[in-house]
Parts: sequence; C-alpha cells; structure tokens
Amino acid sequence: MKKLLYICILITVALAACKKGDFVENTPYTVIPDGDPAYSYIKFLNMTPGSPSVNFFVNDVKISGVNNTASTVNGYGYAGLYPEVGYSIIKPGSNVLKANITGSATADAGLNVFSSTFNMVAGKYFSIFTTGEYSATTKNIPSSLMIEDIKPALDTSKIFLRVVNLYAGGPNVDLIQASTGQKLISNVAFNAASAFVEIPNPGKENIYDLKSTTANTTLRAALLKLTLIKGRAYTFIIRGVNGSTTYPLAASFYTTFLL
Repeated sequence: MKKLLYICILITVALAACKKGDFVENTPYTVIPDGDPAYSYIKFLNMTPGSPSVNFFVNDVKISGVNNTASTVNGYGYAGLYPEVGYSIIKPGSNVLKANITGSATADAGLNVFSSTFNMVAGKYFSIFTTGEYSATTKNIPSSLMIEDIKPALDTSKIFLRVVNLYAGGPNVDLIQASTGQKLISNVAFNAASAFVEIPNPGKENIYDLKSTTANTTLRAALLKLTLIKGRAYTFIIRGVNGSTTYPLAASFYTTFLL
C-alpha cells in the first residue's frame, strides 16, 4: 500500500511541476528498417468461406483483435485481413499460427479452429491465407496458403498488381485490361499466386475482365473497376466456391506495398 502511495505522490508532484504546454512525448520507439533481418514480416487473411470470426495467434500469443465502441473484441471473418496496412513482425524461424474463434462469440467462444507451423525466413515478407470451406461439423479451417511477398521496384509513376486464386473448384484465371484487351496476368491456378506485374498506362481507368484460361470465357458478368494509386503494389484476390450460391465468385484487393 505504501509503495502505491509513493507512486501516486511522485506522479502528482511530476504533474504539478509541469506548466501548460510542457508535455512532451518521451515514449521510446524502435524504428525498424525495411526488411530488417532481425524479424520476419507477416499478414494474415481469412479467406475461408463460412469461417466464424477469428483472432490470430503466433506461438500462443494473440497478435490480432479489433476493439469496437462497446470495448468487446471482434475478430476477422471471411475476407478479413490483419493488419489492414503493413505487416506484423515476428521472430524468424519455426512459428505456430493458430486461429481461434473470438471470445465474444455466442457459440464456441475461444475454440481453436486452425493450427499450422510455418517457417519464416529472416528479413522477408509473407502473406498467409486460410483456405478451403469451413466445416461446421468438425469446426475447423481445413487448409492454408503461404506466399512470400516480393516487393517490386516501386516508384511514383508505376502501379503493380498480382492475382491470388482462391476460387475453390474454379478454373485457372487470366486478368485482362478491358480498355486494351491486353492479358496482364495469365494462367493462375487455384491456391496459387502470380508475380507482381507492372500495369501499363497507370493513369487510365483501372477496369479489368476476369477470364477462364482454358475456355477464354468471362467469369464475372460485371467488369472489375478498381481505384489504384501510383506508387503501390496491390494483391487482387479471387475467392468463393464454384457452383455455390452462398459463396459465389467474388473479388477483393488490398495494398501490399507502398512508397
């Protein structure tokens, strides 16, 4: 009790000694250089159709969680990603990634639904996608895909794009620039990703067509209209379950790297 009292007195004295406007930020921060080999860099994406909201853990330490205005912790459901910008840093080497249903869920709160070990290379960037359709019977996420994110040579005049095909039961896909008919990315198989490619004429409207590689038929009735900014590299995800009305073909994209 005395120790607590002494701490309170010290804080009171310190505050009293400060004039208005004297507060300064003294918290020490570590600036991590791009690709520092002391760390590995990771982004998590829940691309499992039917998945409950989950939080991600590395070696049983929780590293994700969204606080809402009610101060409860939400997670990341189907098509959610963490972090939304940039990467989390973890130790290189062997790491166990887990996904647990959020503690605030009405059913199966805290239940582990995914666990897998990944080897993270020092100084490199990775995206880990949970994949496969969620089983409400066995209550598990069945599979995952880890991709090394190789940063392209960004500058303020260029846009880069890659495609990740997570459309279960669907064909290999091509990405076509609608204005020119040019094939930008071709033959991306399920559970695979293309390399980053530079988009020609980056100042023009970014409208794309998604086609089956073998049949050369359009997979979506509507063209894809994306707002893309120069100086960035984007990941374009194709997801869903072929033939499913609950989880039909869908697409989303996010910034992977930026200047």
